[in-house]
Amino acid sequence: MGSIIERDAFSAADFRLFGRRLRASLDILRDVLAQPGFGVGPVTIGAELETYIADADGRVLNINQALVDDLQDPQLQLELNRFNIEYNLAPLSLQGWPLHALEQQLLQVLARLQSAAAAHQGRIIPIGILPTLRGEDLGEHAMTDLPRYRALERELKRLRGEDFSVEIHGDDTVRVSSSHVVLEGANTSYQLHLRVAPEDYADTFNTLQLVTPLVLALGANSPLFLQHCLWEETRIALFKQAVDCRMRGSGRWRQPSRVAFGQGWVRRSAWELFAETVALHQPIMPVNGAGPLQGWQPGAEAPALSELRLHMGTVWPWNRAVYDPAFGGHLRVEMRALPSGPSAVDMVANTALLLGLVAGLREDIDDWLSAMPFRYAEYNFYRAAQHGLAARLLWPHRRHHRLEEVAIVTLLERLLPHASRGLRALGVVEADSAPYLSTIEHRLAARLNGARWQREVMQRLERQGLERLDACHRMLARYAEASLANRPVASWSREV
Repeated sequence: MGSIIERDAFSAADFRLFGRRLRASLDILRDVLAQPGFGVGPVTIGAELETYIADADGRVLNINQALVDDLQDPQLQLELNRFNIEYNLAPLSLQGWPLHALEQQLLQVLARLQSAAAAHQGRIIPIGILPTLRGEDLGEHAMTDLPRYRALERELKRLRGEDFSVEIHGDDTVRVSSSHVVLEGANTSYQLHLRVAPEDYADTFNTLQLVTPLVLALGANSPLFLQHCLWEETRIALFKQAVDCRMRGSGRWRQPSRVAFGQGWVRRSAWELFAETVALHQPIMPVNGAGPLQGWQPGAEAPALSELRLHMGTVWPWNRAVYDPAFGGHLRVEMRALPSGPSAVDMVANTALLLGLVAGLREDIDDWLSAMPFRYAEYNFYRAAQHGLAARLLWPHRRHHRLEEVAIVTLLERLLPHASRGLRALGVVEADSAPYLSTIEHRLAARLNGARWQREVMQRLERQGLERLDACHRMLARYAEASLANRPVASWSREV
């Protein structure tokens, strides 16, 4: 998105033209996806890693531009807030040993970023929300000065008509408001991309929606915001509220949030997800392509559809459809729910579990969904974010064709064989997947993820007499050390 946003103000004519080109793009996309052979190719995965930049004391350090200038790496991107940075990893084939290759990429990226940050007396911390983040860190000064972020803020504020406000209830309660979108920048994530053939898209996307809550609960790593204990994965609530542009009390129909779990199961094809996004959400960055938008003819190269791709990038469902004209044109699903951290090996273990469950359950997805109305999958997603490993989710009982409430740990233990089988079906050799699924088993046995580790260590430090902020600083120092050593979180000591 950043490469095509070079201004931050738009006219009414820009919006009208963008709307016409957006609707025309949908018609073209329908024809492209119907072409036999479109999107056929190797199954690949990619990842985007977002991290915090902090100083030696665990306070945020606003130097993302300096790191980009120093490293001169086109895969490195500026994030919304100046204390965050993103790296786009190279795609990998799922045949053979992709998981070990992904871990090596992550370790190399983190080492390069750590070295660059150290030159500015900083360090890189992969974590969902920095526990030492303070309210004064989230002023206008925190926002990266780029046209795309100024445009994003301007248009979301125009639609909302008032300050952005956040209210989250957990063990504690936090209420905070801002006239800027910097609250959203408190979140950092580990996002996965999976290339999917068009004919497999509906089943793949639906299966992903079904299993995302399971992996979210096990991988939760964001229990604190502004030193308040909230959800196990507070990012889910914080991101949704921090960019909510819907007007309140206007008497008009209530549009869905731009950050949502979804509107229902996909019925036939990926096209539904693109059309739904155009129908439900107003454009906020009407950057129009040059020249007429021509119809697409079979045999022609994949069309750019830049307006549609840009619009999809300004709506943030937790699982998002992606059209890409590269490599002859293809579809991906972007998995956005998982947090950054705690360590590279933990993130790859989460990857293995998520991909394995999708592939392992996809062939029977019609049977699963026949007993699972979409609203209960959405219910599971928010319960998983709130309670993590303590969550109880609704799940189809295969024998009696009804829903039952099951403890998340029990459910994951029951489904792990499906993940192992699914990875084999994707072409991942067992020697590659076994260590990461073992990491998942150890996490389940220890009943320990990043969120629970942060909570327990902080609370033990408080019981020794430390104030909350001091406890957060001490806890973060231990977190950063274990993360840098790439130890799986299930092995981290909780003693203080």
